[in-house]
Amino acid sequence: MGPDGLEREDVRPQRLVVRRPSRRGHPRRRPLPRHARRRAFRGEHVTAAVSVRELRVTYGGASRPALDGVDLDVPDRGSVALVGESGSGKSTLALAATRLLDGSAAVSAEELSLFEADLLRLPARELRALRRTRVAMVFQDPRASWNPTRTIAAQLLDGLRGEARRERRARLVEVMRRVGIGDPEERLDDYPHHFSGGMLQRAMLAGGLAHGPRLLIADEPTSALDTTVQAELLTLIDELRVEEGLSLLLISHDLGVVGRMAAEVVVLFAGRVVERGPTDEILRSPQHPYTRELIAATPRLHGPRKVPLRVGRGRGPAETGCSYAPRCPLAVEACAQETPPLRTIGAVQVACIRAPVDEAVAG
Repeated sequence: MGPDGLEREDVRPQRLVVRRPSRRGHPRRRPLPRHARRRAFRGEHVTAAVSVRELRVTYGGASRPALDGVDLDVPDRGSVALVGESGSGKSTLALAATRLLDGSAAVSAEELSLFEADLLRLPARELRALRRTRVAMVFQDPRASWNPTRTIAAQLLDGLRGEARRERRARLVEVMRRVGIGDPEERLDDYPHHFSGGMLQRAMLAGGLAHGPRLLIADEPTSALDTTVQAELLTLIDELRVEEGLSLLLISHDLGVVGRMAAEVVVLFAGRVVERGPTDEILRSPQHPYTRELIAATPRLHGPRKVPLRVGRGRGPAETGCSYAPRCPLAVEACAQETPPLRTIGAVQVACIRAPVDEAVAG
């Protein structure tokens, strides 16, 4: 999956609770048969890379969940972005969807599947194999993701199995060349401090691609890079996604990046989904006041100056009513009393009792 330590055997898995649907008439889910799990490993005839239903995550026994009743679908070969400010639950959702949260997280869900493999029931050995062979991850801080005392080769070769070391190294050389790293035979023996931030991200991407994944999870992959390197890396990721037929789960607070990279967007606030739908539709006509706030805060080369986010006044999702209400310019009394469900408005779903909102009122 990546450099040193991502698939350590001694990491305690998170506590999982399988919660049955409470609605009458819904059949109880059963574990996938073994042949179905094998099919999911190969990635054949799969319609969804990621399927999550009613996911709830709580850290360290906290009274407020980090995620509360979240659904997520990433289509096979599709691209979905998770958007929201820091603390909204984006990274927690991505890690929970692949069962990579540590033991401090209590997780419950009605469904948690990866390429149709039921992660709630998949044995630990098969879970590790599924992640190792089907998921590649690129993290936010390229330097923090690498062990400075080991060479690039030593860390990436750990993630490749089933072949002799010479064959694994040859595969890494080929993939590193493909992602734009010059002289890969020599660079493999360098240490992380010999690489720039952009090159470390490329090396991490190469390590993930070397085992033939079907899903790429990119967690703020360019936020620590300068503008020119950001553009180059985004172009590379997009090209590789199309050429390799990858599914993409992108985590970002930058709607400019999201508009370029993802076909669908899921907007999170305080651990809940407040809006989801086609990216172009949401960027053109956002229905939730928080989505409008995010778009207004996006830097523009031309046009009106961005408006800073109204941070610090939102409530956590465990409280009654809409957690965005305290900082919402459209809030009414009912917003503090009712937790709004997701409603379908045109091509999008929005959790707001005021939606749809006329542009004149919203402005």
